[in-house]
Amino acid sequence: MTIHHQVVSNTSRPYCFVTPESMAADMGRFGLVRCPMGRTAEALALGERLLGGQLAREEVIATLDAITQMTLWTIGEPMSGIYITVPLTEEGRDAVESGELNPGDPALRHVAPANTPVFGLYVGVYAGETKETRRSIMAASAYVRVSQFSPVPCYARGATEDGRRSMLKLGFRRLPGGLSDLFVFDPIQ
Repeated sequence: MTIHHQVVSNTSRPYCFVTPESMAADMGRFGLVRCPMGRTAEALALGERLLGGQLAREEVIATLDAITQMTLWTIGEPMSGIYITVPLTEEGRDAVESGELNPGDPALRHVAPANTPVFGLYVGVYAGETKETRRSIMAASAYVRVSQFSPVPCYARGATEDGRRSMLKLGFRRLPGGLSDLFVFDPIQ
């Protein structure tokens, strides 16, 4: 039993359990896989090129992925898209909404380790080179929000105008008062 299991109150709501295996199965429906070992730098470089900005450092993403076993996803060979997700602890969910979360290097207490309760999902990046890749990533994102994370809020920030428009189309709403450009997809009851 991890320390996280010992300190999380199972009476707190809302939360869910998402195993790395179930997440991988759902992502695989749309052609996404966990980023292969040794290709994190390549995936982040692709994301930076597509978004026109700097992403989190390679060691941060590699650490998050090792802890959660569901942070860095890619699609295509050659790699043509990237999707970054960070499952949140209860404190992490509060940190997103208060603006205290550092998306580029979150405090470990904000990150839900694999096979522990998840209180929210932070979507760090989703980007693809082609329309087909973007569709696959968006479909995977929408699917896992319902199939895996429906009891909890899912957060994302609008890095680009296209991203902001797509989030609104997917049912996200702006959430003022937290991180800048923050959107939330409310829990599905």
